[in-house]
Amino acid sequence: MQARDFDNELTFHEYEQNGTVEEFHEAYEEAVESVQAELGGDHLLWIDGERVDTGDRFDVVSPGNLDREVGEFAAGSSEDVDAAVSAAAAVAPEWEASDVDTRVEIFRNAAAIMRDRKFELAATISLENGKNRTEAMADVDESIDFLEFYSREFERSDGYAFDTGEPTPGQHTRNLLRPYGVFGVVAPFNFPMAIFVGMTAGALITGNTVVTKPAKATSLIAHKCVDIFTEAGMPNGVLNLVMGGGRDVGQPLVEHEDVSGVVFTGSRKVGLSIQETFSEHGKHGPVIAELGGKNPVIVSDTAELEDAVEGVMKGAFSFSGQKCSATSRVYVQENLIDEFTDRLVAETEKLNIGRPTERETFVSPIINDSALESYQDICARAEEEGTVRTGGNVATDGELADGRFVEPTVVTDIPHSHELAREEHFLPFVTIHPISNLDEGIEKSNDSEYGLCAGLFSQDDDEIDRWFDEIESGMCYVNRSQSATTGALVQAQPFGGWKYSGTTGKFAGGYWYLQQFMREQSRTRVD
Repeated sequence: MQARDFDNELTFHEYEQNGTVEEFHEAYEEAVESVQAELGGDHLLWIDGERVDTGDRFDVVSPGNLDREVGEFAAGSSEDVDAAVSAAAAVAPEWEASDVDTRVEIFRNAAAIMRDRKFELAATISLENGKNRTEAMADVDESIDFLEFYSREFERSDGYAFDTGEPTPGQHTRNLLRPYGVFGVVAPFNFPMAIFVGMTAGALITGNTVVTKPAKATSLIAHKCVDIFTEAGMPNGVLNLVMGGGRDVGQPLVEHEDVSGVVFTGSRKVGLSIQETFSEHGKHGPVIAELGGKNPVIVSDTAELEDAVEGVMKGAFSFSGQKCSATSRVYVQENLIDEFTDRLVAETEKLNIGRPTERETFVSPIINDSALESYQDICARAEEEGTVRTGGNVATDGELADGRFVEPTVVTDIPHSHELAREEHFLPFVTIHPISNLDEGIEKSNDSEYGLCAGLFSQDDDEIDRWFDEIESGMCYVNRSQSATTGALVQAQPFGGWKYSGTTGKFAGGYWYLQQFMREQSRTRVD
């Protein structure tokens, strides 16, 4: 079946196509100056259409310059969660009763506002979470795509309500999907706008009301997104924002008796604990969770080596590997591994490490001190138990000393079974392993508790077809030099995983995502 066409928001690509890249850079740099001038403000919770002060605060600083304060944010508590859930529950019947056109109009309005403010939003992401300009803009673009695609699909399905006719005389039947009620949305730092907007929109457009908890490190962009939804026409109480830590906000939100479902992106440990909490509390609603990956790439002896090197490098080191989709282990046929590794090391050493707002930056800062400590730990272990071919150090030259910067790291001589090659690190760290043939590559790729993304570089059609059939992964890419495993687009490449990489088998930005936020009901009336 042919899917309907969808036009993705591809801002930087469009500027490239039009030969106006310099205009893109000028607009972004102007936005950076404007956003920087506004940093340092005080930001409150948003509950039932009102700003709520808690009397407690946490600070957010820019990972690219620790002397730059992004802002102060009201720190929520279990009492604030209770107030937000109560507000959401109170308006849930009214929001469910709103028709398809009313809801879709709000989300399309929000998409239009984001489109008008895209450079400001991208600059905010760069300054707050450290993405370089093109990746920050892609984050904004994906947010717009989620809103437009989910609006189109919800409208096209008429809100998932069907008149099923009159199976016997006088018996009139309908079949529909209905919202669960109040959803908790727990969002990560690494796609602070796209994932926040995508999960929130999925819950809201299907008729649920929402309490959101963004990552503390990216509270400002979450604040701006909630403001945009409000400006777009979201009724009071339908969308609420409670900022703070997992213990103070996240856990009370998940445990709350009136929260019927949770949508979450983050670590496997936290995601599985949410499932356990729902089970322990006797909840029957969904836990829609994306839980990370340890994404393999196979380089066949028929591969175009230049494409493979570029794809692995970009997949492993864009946004400093802080993506669940990042390339993290590479299986290369033995007759190519030395040349492949030498070329990967040479290209990696050309990458520019720098502040995210600088034009030439490719390798971004890492998000917090815990990530920095983890990087130092795994690199020390790699030095002791394998070979660090490049990287392995904290970058402190010049202005890099003011932020959290590390070198992209390529490691060899680590066994496939080693913990460094099996655990998700969320850092710019990739291991290279020899294989004798495709069979061994597929076997080792699948030998993981994760199944999010996988890549193959091969020019052999039979190899490609077999790999697609046998690889245990939700997202599969062949010969993708732009990135071996990252950069999925809404509608064309729905995002999600198998095994411990996800809990539902239905992917964000795909045709079966929205239905997860609803439950089925059949209705029969006899005249």
